[in-house]
Amino acid sequence: MASKSSKTGKTRTKESSTKSSSTTLSSWWWYIIAILPIPILFLSSNLLRHTISEPDANHGSGSMFDLIATRYDFINRALALNLDMSWRYRLVEEIVGVNGQIFQQSNDVRLLDLATGTADVAILLGQAAARYNYPPSSKSSSSTTDDNDTSSTTTTVLGLDPSQNMLNVGKAKVQSKELTNIVRLDLGDARKLDELQDNTFNAATMSFGIRNVPEKVDALCEIHRVLKKANVRSSSNSIESKLAIMEFSEPGDDKGIMGDLARLFIRHLVPAMGALLSGHPKEYMHLQKSIKDFPTPSEFVKKMEGIKCPIRKEEDEGRQVFGTFRVAKVVNLNFGSVQIYVANPIMKEYVTE
Repeated sequence: MASKSSKTGKTRTKESSTKSSSTTLSSWWWYIIAILPIPILFLSSNLLRHTISEPDANHGSGSMFDLIATRYDFINRALALNLDMSWRYRLVEEIVGVNGQIFQQSNDVRLLDLATGTADVAILLGQAAARYNYPPSSKSSSSTTDDNDTSSTTTTVLGLDPSQNMLNVGKAKVQSKELTNIVRLDLGDARKLDELQDNTFNAATMSFGIRNVPEKVDALCEIHRVLKKANVRSSSNSIESKLAIMEFSEPGDDKGIMGDLARLFIRHLVPAMGALLSGHPKEYMHLQKSIKDFPTPSEFVKKMEGIKCPIRKEEDEGRQVFGTFRVAKVVNLNFGSVQIYVANPIMKEYVTE
């Protein structure tokens, strides 16, 4: 009996060992299958670089996004490994506050989302407004407004974008979320916000849009103009509004191996995957190029704080002043490949010697 039991035990051990080896081999095959597309995508990326002419600086306009609007959200999620919405939530939190503090400032809080695209950020801002019971019941959806009045005070969140096709997708999403009384979308270019009055908005956001604007200073000065600011002659140093810009950049060498991997992903996998999923390779070559060419975080902070926006005479009351931004903080996400720049619009006087 003992001998038979011993043989049975050996047989079971052998079967277990065979099964374990089979499982290990199977798991290795899954690893091989998982990484197999990577070299193919790298080759595709290099092929695209040598066969497609380099997009010009103004390629990232509304017409470019019109071509990819219907698949934009799907491709975004795929390329960002489904992390992009968590970045947008963080952007909105920087503007709204953890407990909705921005809606406690006044009874007429207005938020501007530039390069709104398919309205992901505008919707999150609208949902935050609804969560904190804003707008008040006295300013409800029953208010009558002129549809051509882009600066209407009945709109809590205004999203602007130069691509009509992107806006069409965004409007359907806003309607499905039942936010049409809070969020409004319209055509608009960050470089020329002529329809918007000075000192109108409590906050402005721009996610993954500023790098597509060749005239970045023009856009920043227009944002500065429409944001609320403390009176020029006021002795108070209080700042009434803020700007949050979220943008990609290539991670620096100080980010270690994860930064190196993120840099390889942006340079090679993003354009190849984007071309494959969208059918528009030139558009995703532009995406990679615009990220590569965008200033480093420290350089972009210097640009924001170094601009000198002209102030209209009726605003400065004869004083030699200009508008600029003070960057309060830079939030680094995704191993240094995504930054949120949180800034306040301020006035400065020219110093003459």
